[in-house]
Amino acid sequence: MAILNVSGLCKSFGTDVILEDINFLIEANDKIGLVGLNGAGKSTLLKILAGKIPYDSGNIFMDKGLKIGYLSQGATFESNTTIKEALSSIFIELQSQEKKLRELEISMSTPKVYQDEKRLNDLMQQYAILFEDFKSKGGFEIQSRIRGVIRGLGFDDENIPISTLSGGQKTRLALGRVLLQSPDLLLLDEPTNYLDLESIQWLEAFLKDYNKAFLIVSHDRYFLDNVTTKIFELEHGRIAVYTGNYSKYIEKKQVVIKALKKQEEIRQKEIERLQKNIQTFISHRKYSQAESRRKRLQELLPSPIFKERKPDIKMKFDIQETSGKEVLKIENLSFSYGEKKILNSVNLQVYRGERIGIIGPNGIGKSTLLKLLAGELEPQEGYVELGHNVFPVYFDQEQKDLSPDATILEEVYNSVPGLTLTEIRTFLGSLLFSGDEVEKQISVLSGGEKSRVALAKAILQGANLLLLDEPTNHLDILSKEKLEDALMSFNGTLIAVSHDRYFLSKITTRIWEFDGDGIADFDGSYNYYLEKKNESKKKDIPENNVNKTKLKKARLLERKEREKQRQAQKRLKEIEESILKKEEELEELELMLCQPEVYSNPEKAQEVNGAYNKVLAELEQLYEMLDEQED
Repeated sequence: MAILNVSGLCKSFGTDVILEDINFLIEANDKIGLVGLNGAGKSTLLKILAGKIPYDSGNIFMDKGLKIGYLSQGATFESNTTIKEALSSIFIELQSQEKKLRELEISMSTPKVYQDEKRLNDLMQQYAILFEDFKSKGGFEIQSRIRGVIRGLGFDDENIPISTLSGGQKTRLALGRVLLQSPDLLLLDEPTNYLDLESIQWLEAFLKDYNKAFLIVSHDRYFLDNVTTKIFELEHGRIAVYTGNYSKYIEKKQVVIKALKKQEEIRQKEIERLQKNIQTFISHRKYSQAESRRKRLQELLPSPIFKERKPDIKMKFDIQETSGKEVLKIENLSFSYGEKKILNSVNLQVYRGERIGIIGPNGIGKSTLLKLLAGELEPQEGYVELGHNVFPVYFDQEQKDLSPDATILEEVYNSVPGLTLTEIRTFLGSLLFSGDEVEKQISVLSGGEKSRVALAKAILQGANLLLLDEPTNHLDILSKEKLEDALMSFNGTLIAVSHDRYFLSKITTRIWEFDGDGIADFDGSYNYYLEKKNESKKKDIPENNVNKTKLKKARLLERKEREKQRQAQKRLKEIEESILKKEEELEELELMLCQPEVYSNPEKAQEVNGAYNKVLAELEQLYEMLDEQED
């Protein structure tokens, strides 16, 4: 059942069309991820649905009484109260009901009321009605829900005044308030920003269990994979709907792109054919035939089936010199902020070619370690020693080293004075800063644009040791993928702090985990780290005595599971063979559509085109079946 219906929605800012003829439905339990390039209009769409900004035309139909909860990107919550008080204030109505219940309990327990049967019955009836309403609204779970959100979002002390929180902590608090309101439709814009891995995993579990609808804008591909069952793609001002999580969307998108490209090729060939026919008919003075072809041509010309995306970012990290085998040595390194010990006697070594991911909760010292390695901070005890020919460059997640009054061109040119302005302009063009955009001041740039400027500086310095602090923050998904590809082909050494699990699983060969007691070193990829953590958890679970009957039952279940898997594999193979066969049929029909004896015969062309669309639909159905089998 649809709780929200959007039809023909349009929105422009001046001459820039952001949303054009947007149409979609949201049903009661939909778990939707909204994806698209930066600037595509994702945040604008959420603001419109939340009633924060108007739209130009179209219609939005909502269920009567639909409760919407909205979290904007980087939203904060300001108050003079404590964390617990701010979250408790959401439940004022229920707290009032609880107070009334206590008052009724006191009234019913007085001797005077017991002597008045009618008064006692009235009070008991009031109490029963109020009690059931309080219970049905979750009144008895208020405190446990509040404690769960406080712990889940990484707050250690619920009595901390909000005025003392950092900007990121206030954003987490704003998220907690929206989640506790339990709206019918959650609209969340980049909710994983400012969350550490543990908090992101908690949010994933919360959203998986959420029995209402949500629409989430996120560039966290791992997060989208875990929580969504439907993807809305916003591209060229329009929405395309894909069932499945982010990975399924990527697979289906490739199939759609391939089919659209083929159809566009056929359209272009048809245009060329009509243009030639028109010239031929005109030269033979057959003007009526030429006019009919011209009308058909006019229908085809303004209707491209496939639109190319904007140019992609191009990144490549080149090193000026190869470093020695031993890149970095950390010995007895300690560091404190006041009385708070951040690092204590850390001993680690780094070798050429390693790609190390640093993970752990917020505020535990990950960025501090990176700054110590980069020379931005001095060790209080111990030392950090760079190896032979090691040239590091540091990427600061807050981009504090960018001069707000400088232009993009000035900022990058000043960091690498050996290059000419023309060379810098050409390079910036590869990062999508073209024309007059290079003259924009740093102070007016978006978070994503600042990240690209900082990456430009890092790339051009030719360092062989990259020290990156949250490098994927503020980048859209396509830019993240380009950065990952560039780092995969980088011949130097990489140490990166990141909460982006997709990024970590793709590039890392080693993991340093801050776990409260120090730094645990895992010599393997992020997926290897997860395996080891799971093994550790299993060891912590005490084994129960299992009798023979249970063992027999367990073996029987194992055999059934193996047989089930065998049947599934057999079915999977059959589907894959059917897909190959249908793809061959599709190619044959595509060739037929390009043959003169087909496209010059309307009836034959219609017949072949009908067969083509039928096979395409069957192929899509087979891909759906393949997805179900893989799930």
